[in-house]
Amino acid sequence: MAWYLGLGLVLSTLGLLTFRPHGVRWSKVNLRGEPLPVTLGWALGIGVAGTALVVWQQTRSIGVRDSQAGELLGAAIVFLAGIVDDGSGGDARGLRGHLRALAAGRVTTGVLKLVAAVLAAAIAVAWTPRQHLWANLLALIAIAGCTNVWNGLDVAPGRALKGFLVVAIVLLVVDVRAFLLVCTGAAAAVLWPDLRERGMLGDAGANLLGFLAGAEVVRRLPEPWLPVAAFIVVALNLVAETVTFTRTIDRIPPLRWFDRLGRLPEPTS
Repeated sequence: MAWYLGLGLVLSTLGLLTFRPHGVRWSKVNLRGEPLPVTLGWALGIGVAGTALVVWQQTRSIGVRDSQAGELLGAAIVFLAGIVDDGSGGDARGLRGHLRALAAGRVTTGVLKLVAAVLAAAIAVAWTPRQHLWANLLALIAIAGCTNVWNGLDVAPGRALKGFLVVAIVLLVVDVRAFLLVCTGAAAAVLWPDLRERGMLGDAGANLLGFLAGAEVVRRLPEPWLPVAAFIVVALNLVAETVTFTRTIDRIPPLRWFDRLGRLPEPTS
């Protein structure tokens, strides 16, 4: 099973070396005010998709099962919506900003991402439905909300990837599955370049991480735990839109230490 982890890492690394979008359109400004290419999300997508394809062709019984086809389709949807936002995103920021723009009659790429997240979550849930309608609705909320949470995490180097790797490692301790090993290897491959500010995940990478984290958590949860998962995800979205993750993390020493682990020194004013 360990080779799935390694293959994901290798393919994401190849993606880093192969796909290098250029120009202002494919770059974003980091915390230091420096423009960085949005390459890491593309490499992450290549690692996940490429390894999943190899595993699926090798054996469906051990690798990517038919029940996970919905998860892969949903991942592709949120990834593509993120690419659109990376390439042509406007000045609206945060969920509230995009909803305000929609209320004013402007359909932003952020609204497209929101629709894509809900659609992708609905596909993942419909592919492997729960027994009760309420459970399916809560699973949808948890997955779509998780996708948006990772967009909120992707404001500091390594933060979104670290968050995903923590979730993935906990899930793998509980239940080792090949597809999650694939995703973990792909994420690990782009962590160091993200921490060292050689590129950024962008919305494509953040969307993909959040969707995969939500889908993998929901997949393992029994129905009685879905209300708890949905509540936590909604609460995290509220924190992101009000207090913000950065302020929350900075106020809690262990989280602040982990958040800055491996990052370049903070800029001095």
